[in-house]
Amino acid sequence: ASENWRFIDAAIFGTLFERGLDPSKRAQLGAHYTDSGTILRLLEPAIKRPLLLEWQHIRDRIATLLSKRDYLRVRAKGISSKSPGLRERFGRLRSQANEAEREAKALHSSFLHRLSAFRVLDPACGSGNFLYTALKCLKDIEHLANFQAEELGLQRQLSVTGPHNLLGIETNEFASELAKVTVWIGELQWLREHGYMVHDTPILQPLDHI
Repeated sequence: ASENWRFIDAAIFGTLFERGLDPSKRAQLGAHYTDSGTILRLLEPAIKRPLLLEWQHIRDRIATLLSKRDYLRVRAKGISSKSPGLRERFGRLRSQANEAEREAKALHSSFLHRLSAFRVLDPACGSGNFLYTALKCLKDIEHLANFQAEELGLQRQLSVTGPHNLLGIETNEFASELAKVTVWIGELQWLREHGYMVHDTPILQPLDHI
């Protein structure tokens, strides 16, 4: 417990848990470590591809709206505001530009809210390898959405995905606790790797739903 676990591959806990079981009872319990490659074969079609496709459609709509905003602002810039009629036209164009920007921001925020509300259930979570990999998948999608929205001219948002996205069922108490540790290590590692501030001694809140 006194060692620095910052760079450990949390997926190794699955192997440790399986090796620690009584070999005569391992098959009876159905305990088997699932490697990352096998997990991704399920996550790719079930989570990653659908969400990325959804984001791509939203990204295209955002790009269209922001192009419209820029076009309207350029038109407004070329209008003299000296006469009442021109001032009214200028204000109308600016309002339309601001509305396009608000709609683009709303689309981005709505997708992030969708990710925040997304839930992944593992009905036999064991030491949490599936949940750990699913969390990284969701956070990578969120990161891509923020990065691409920023490229288009929107502001990057704070991280909204985390352990709250995960639900697990497990009858083995030790495995359940191990799953919580696995998920939290994965969360903290991802945040550090992507430039988010993480305290050196974070308080780990319990995942009551695992």
